[in-house]
Amino acid sequence: MEYYCVMVMSGEEKAFKEDAEKKASELFPSAKFYSFQRKLCTNQGKYFDAALFPGYAFFSVEKLDAEFMLFLHKVKGFCRILYDNHNPVKIRGTALDELLLFIHNGEYWGISKVQFLPGKRIKAVEGPLMGLEGKIVAVNKKKKRITVQSELTEDGKKFDLLYEDVVLVD
Repeated sequence: MEYYCVMVMSGEEKAFKEDAEKKASELFPSAKFYSFQRKLCTNQGKYFDAALFPGYAFFSVEKLDAEFMLFLHKVKGFCRILYDNHNPVKIRGTALDELLLFIHNGEYWGISKVQFLPGKRIKAVEGPLMGLEGKIVAVNKKKKRITVQSELTEDGKKFDLLYEDVVLVD
């Protein structure tokens, strides 16, 4: 399978995914589409869902060809494939490893349970942070947010995830 990222209308990530899956089911049955959501919290303590990568969705396909590109152009919300429609770039290497971890963790990311270990190490014991411990760049204990740096973008996009403290008893 080949993996790619597409730019979609901001706020339409989930709708793009659903429309693409529906339209692809007959023409490209092996194609899969992904749009990741995370749970966040307002300053007033109210939870809401937000896109993990606003304006972007991902897909996998056996082979990206002209027929599939034409199909993508017909999906509502599609803007362009990255880097551009004439030079699509496959997701490879560590970025692909990270994307596969995201897919494995599921498209909806709730709140991770983490344990703070001596020496400022953080161990995720449950949730989407499992496997991302080495990519944590900041912790906001007051807001219960951990900032993770992604390798899916050249600029190393950062995103926040909620966490809960856990104390493991032996």
